[in-house]
Amino acid sequence: IPLGMNDANLERFLIVSYCNLIFGIIEVGFFVLTEKPEDIQFDTPYLKQLAGHVFPIVLALVGMSFVARATETPVGLGEGVMIAALFFTGSILRVWSIAQLGVLRFKFNIAFREKQTLKTDGLHGRMRHPTYTAMMLVVLAYAITTHSWIVGVLGTLSAWFGFQYRIHYEELALAEQFGEEYERYRSDTPMWIPFT
Repeated sequence: IPLGMNDANLERFLIVSYCNLIFGIIEVGFFVLTEKPEDIQFDTPYLKQLAGHVFPIVLALVGMSFVARATETPVGLGEGVMIAALFFTGSILRVWSIAQLGVLRFKFNIAFREKQTLKTDGLHGRMRHPTYTAMMLVVLAYAITTHSWIVGVLGTLSAWFGFQYRIHYEELALAEQFGEEYERYRSDTPMWIPFT
């Protein structure tokens, strides 16, 4: 909805709107393909995940979107290239890493399905959480669209906190589910960035 769009903020407004549309389609598509009713239990751990993981990331993306849409500074060539490169690299990496995980392993909440195995090859052979690395690239693209160091840094930190929260509990669950196999994988594979 183009509320607040004017000639001065048109570029950023459209950039953020298209990013929201593209990434929204990606995320809703994966949600529909991967979520099963039996994965969702409205218990304390599930609600804690919503509060500690989902809320900070949604706050970051929605907050940065609103700030970017209100920003009237024109988008420079270098800034536009950085936004596009980060957004499309992050989006492609997200789709690629989730496709490699498959619908049996990928879930928006921490749950294990029957016959689920530990993924340690492909992108997951290079880093333990490529889907979160991908999301952080998208978050950085949104941070740049704000054209504000303060809002960009706060939004990035909020999202990073949400992912670190999720990673902490996810890795505890993976260690409990897969034991020594996961501990070996964890000690041999970097968390966020390959080759570190």
